[in-house]
Amino acid sequence: MTSDPYTELRGGRVLVTGGLGFIGANLCGFLVRTLGCRVTVLDDLSNASRAAVSHLPEVEVVVGDVRDMTVVEPLLARHPWIIHLACRTILTCAADPEGDLSVNAQSTLRILESLRRNRPAGLRRFVYASSTSIYGNCRHLPTDELDPPNILNHYAATKLLGEHYTMLYYMAYGVPTACVRYSNVYGPGQTTRNPYCGVIGKFFDAAGEGGVLTVHGDGEQTRDYTFVDDAVEGTALVVAAPQAVGDVFNIGTGVETSVNVLAQEIVTLIGGPSRIEHLDRRDIDNIRRRALSPEKIRVRLGWQPRVRLREGLRATAAAQRAASERAHIAAPTAPTAPGPLATGAGVGVGRGRPTS
Repeated sequence: MTSDPYTELRGGRVLVTGGLGFIGANLCGFLVRTLGCRVTVLDDLSNASRAAVSHLPEVEVVVGDVRDMTVVEPLLARHPWIIHLACRTILTCAADPEGDLSVNAQSTLRILESLRRNRPAGLRRFVYASSTSIYGNCRHLPTDELDPPNILNHYAATKLLGEHYTMLYYMAYGVPTACVRYSNVYGPGQTTRNPYCGVIGKFFDAAGEGGVLTVHGDGEQTRDYTFVDDAVEGTALVVAAPQAVGDVFNIGTGVETSVNVLAQEIVTLIGGPSRIEHLDRRDIDNIRRRALSPEKIRVRLGWQPRVRLREGLRATAAAQRAASERAHIAAPTAPTAPGPLATGAGVGVGRGRPTS
């Protein structure tokens, strides 16, 4: 029988910074419901809300800034497992590069330095969430972890710096660290109420409303779309596996999909009158092709993506429909105006009643 790869993590106390975000909330669900972990989230609510984990009453939510060590250090002291997801998004980094540096890299350095200095008893793992953005326009596809970085924006620069600090503190001080690099994670729970929602969430909302799916540029740029359940399981495995310490792992599928194909898949899946419209390319749209090789994490840790894009899109659509139906049922409805007089067999005067 295959041994349980999550054995060491099961039931553990886990701190997730940025845990109210899309990936974070899904990760909290997996940690609590599947692994029985005791989870604390640290989040500043800047682009998320407590509602993201309202279905997980077991999760403790601490509202605070990941850069404020008066808040962070007491949490580090009581959590042997630390997953650092908190970051600024790619869309905001250029407008505030110093804020980007402060959140994406300096907070990482402060946490790592605190762990080095204080050596919390029982510290098991610090895992830093990085991004495929550090590869830029890749030399080889699918791209593996040995491909050199090609930094094209502020976000990628600070994510790579966070990686370097994470690896430095393992090599120089023996802090048990690891990194994951995500690639275009999507799935249930991704909402356009967050202005920094990914393209799949935006496409689903537009298609659901019969509106326009906006594609920037010619739409032939490709991305590697990773279903959130796969990303969460891969992350938890990197956290749990002793052999992951001191290393960096891609979390991706190795499959390229153009934005045009993605948009058409969603239009076909949802149906209705929605259409696709092309606009000028944006400054941040400077990566032409992307696909990450998952071979290293497959060989080393036994993880591989299970959900193909079409299957993941169907699951996302179903979850959105279910959420919409729940919202419709929960929404209060006002009584209708008094009904008109009517004549005929068996019909009398009556009033309208609230619809269910």
